[in-house]
Formats: sequence, C-alpha cells, structure tokens
Amino acid sequence: MDYTMEQLKPKEIYRPHKARPLQRDGEQALYHLYQPFIGSDAVAVYLSLLTDAEDCEQEEFVHMDALTALDMGIPRFTAARMRLEGIGLLRVYTKEDRELGRRFLYELLEPLTPTAFFQDARYCQLLLQKVSQHKFNQLAKRFAPETPDTEGYRQVTKRFAEVFGPQNEGAAIDQAAAADIKMQTASYRELADTGYLKVTLADLDWTFMKDLADKEHLDAISFTDELREKLAFYHEFYGYNEMELIQLLADTVALENGQLSLKKLDRLAAARTDERPVAKKSSSANEGEQLIRRKNALLAQGFTEEDWQAIQAAENYPPLKYLQGLKKAKRSFVTKNEEWLLKDLVEKSPLPNSVINQLMSYVLVDQNKSDLNSRLVNTIATDWSEKQLKTPEDAIRYVRQRKLEIEEDKQKKEVRRQENAKRFSGNRPQRTEKMEDWSKYETQTDPKLQEELERRMKEFLKEEGDR
Repeated sequence: MDYTMEQLKPKEIYRPHKARPLQRDGEQALYHLYQPFIGSDAVAVYLSLLTDAEDCEQEEFVHMDALTALDMGIPRFTAARMRLEGIGLLRVYTKEDRELGRRFLYELLEPLTPTAFFQDARYCQLLLQKVSQHKFNQLAKRFAPETPDTEGYRQVTKRFAEVFGPQNEGAAIDQAAAADIKMQTASYRELADTGYLKVTLADLDWTFMKDLADKEHLDAISFTDELREKLAFYHEFYGYNEMELIQLLADTVALENGQLSLKKLDRLAAARTDERPVAKKSSSANEGEQLIRRKNALLAQGFTEEDWQAIQAAENYPPLKYLQGLKKAKRSFVTKNEEWLLKDLVEKSPLPNSVINQLMSYVLVDQNKSDLNSRLVNTIATDWSEKQLKTPEDAIRYVRQRKLEIEEDKQKKEVRRQENAKRFSGNRPQRTEKMEDWSKYETQTDPKLQEELERRMKEFLKEEGDR
C-alpha cells in the first residue's frame, strides 16, 4: 500500500465517495454483525466518512477535522481505517498534488446484507470468535429471512403474460431507443460497490496443485474462487505448503465419502496444525552461501549471534506455530482471542509473517507481557506498517533506535527541567509531553528472564523441526 510510505498528516486532504446511499440492511449489518470484530473505532470512521460523502456543499475535507470530530489520534484512525480496508469496506487511493501535497480518495463500499453475511463461512467464523454461541444464534435468528406460512392457501398469482401481453400496438422499441436505454443504464450494470473479504492467491503454485490433485484422484474437485481463497488462507496463517494442502483435500474427501465439505475442511485444517511438524526450508549450496553472507553482513552492522538466530526462527516458522513456541516458553498457551488477533494480522496487515513473528517476540519476550493485547499489538502493527518494515532485522533495528531516541528525549527533558528549576523559583508545575504511540507501553526487560525464554523457545522450535 503506497500510502504507508509516509505517516498520515493532519493537514492532508481527503475526498470521500460512496456510489449510493447506505442501505438499511447494510447499516444493520454494520452495527450488529461487523462491529464485534472490526471494532467500534472502525465503525465510527466509516460513518464519519459516510457523513462527509453525503455533504452536498463540500467535496473535500482535512483529516484534522475528522480526527477532532472522532476524538482520535492518527494511530487509532489509521488502525481503524486499515481494518475497514482489510474487511473490504474501504478502498484507499492517493495522488500527489504539487501545491497541496498528498491527497486521499476514500471509496466506501456497501456492507454485506445480513443474508449474504450468514451465507459466508469466513464472516460467520469472525463473528463467532468475538461473541458467544448464544449471541451468534440470536443474531442469526434475528436476521433470518421469514417465509410465509402458506398451509391451507392456494396460490392464484397472475403470470406476466396474463396481465401484460401480448401487446402489439406501440410495443416495438426502435434501435435508437434501445441504444439510449443501454447507455443510460450502463452505470447500474457496472456497479459493484459491495465490499468482500479478499486474500492473496499469488503465493501458491496452482498449476502444481492441480497436477497433485489429479495424481491423488481428486480430479472431480473444482478449484472455485471460494476454495482457492480458503487454501490461500491456510497457507498464509498455518504455513501449509502445496503438498500439505492437497493432502488436506484428500483426507476431507475420504472422510466425506468422495464429497468435499468446506466446513469439514476448515475443522481439519485447524485441528491438524497442532499435530504437524514445521517443515524446514530446503536450501541449496547457493542459498547456504547467501545465508552466510547475509549473516556476516548483519554481524558487521552490530547484530549479535543471538539476533541472527532470532531472525532465522522468525523467518522459518509460520505465525501460529511461532506463537505456540513463545507461549510454551512462557509456560502458557495460545488463547482464542490471540489466535484470531493473529489471523487478522496475517490476513489484513501488510507486514510479512517474519515481521509479525518479531512483533510477537517483542511483546511477549522483550516486554514480558503475559498475552497479546489487541490494542497494543494493533498499535505497533500500524506503526511498523507505516514504517514499511520488511524483515525481522528491520524490526529489531527500529525498536532499538526508538529506545535510543526515547532515552535521549528523557535526558533532554531532564536537562530542560533542571534549567527551568534554576530559572524559576517556587513550585510552578512543569508541562510534560504525553506520548500517544506504543512507546508508552514499554517496560524494563529482565535480561535473565529474556535469556531463559529464548532458551525455551529454541528448545521448542528444535523439537518441532526434528519431528
């Protein structure tokens, strides 16, 4: 995403757009079905942009006004906006203006209707992880389409031909009139403004997978868009490779007597990830030489041997398995909330998996937090996304640089405080600056504890690799 190259500035201009007014079904879905998993901030940003888009007198707005009206800082606004983008409710465009600088176009998309929402298993899973089973059932019942009770009735509805045809007089439409109708209604036929959840498909070799499926006698399986998106998500989140994905399909078909059940496939993919070993990446001699050169370059830049091992672990393991290792090292376990927070990061954030792993290590090991707090993690992820951190070493370098800057800032403030104390007498209170970013969550790290956690983590990953 190009707009992440530079942090949003309050004075930058945006133009909101929505192709049609928000429909009642979409509004109900936004409040009751989307809000539990995208959060109230995201809903507030959507409605704020929608209000601006409906303004008949003004087309462009300044971010400062939106931030003030929402009572949000830039990190919260950006995190909320990214959640809208990830779930398919917002498209963001930018362009550079020589006089006014960067400008934004926010295209708001229509939420799924409740009927369409409950027909998509992914949305149902997202909702179910945030509300209880009882609440989910209650919502499903509330929005269920009602079918009239026709028992005892006989349908006597007239057909079209009985009422309207045949009508010969003046019924023919000439070619010019037909062309005019087509031109005037073109925008209606091209309208596609409903937001859908999308995942990246390009990381998998689909030709290779189709060949594997044929060899497994799965030629009857059709790789529909829905199935491809599921398999792509399993690859991104769980770390399944092409061969393992085809094996999942084969096992699901075997369990279902030749039929492919997508619900059974979901359950099998989630259950098997706890049993499977992590596949080690095979490396050629050339790749081994590249690794040695890369390691030597990092050591020359001041990274330690421990840093290099941490970087390798972050790159070699899928996020869920890496999180399981971190939690086991802390003698804890992965909660459902952590699992779904991680799913959100993998699916919606622009951060590579290796950087997401480094983020989790920073929170759970460096900061010694007992769990992944969603607000803290999303704040850090937003900041790292805007800084375009692409590798674990980028993240390590950035964190250390921030610590130095924070320490220098503290020293400067202390010097100013002492100078002011000499200049002014009495007990006049001194103004302190409030930091609004994730640095306020930083704590002192216990070196011995960190060393012990890293040792346990290495043992876990070694066990997984040797299985």
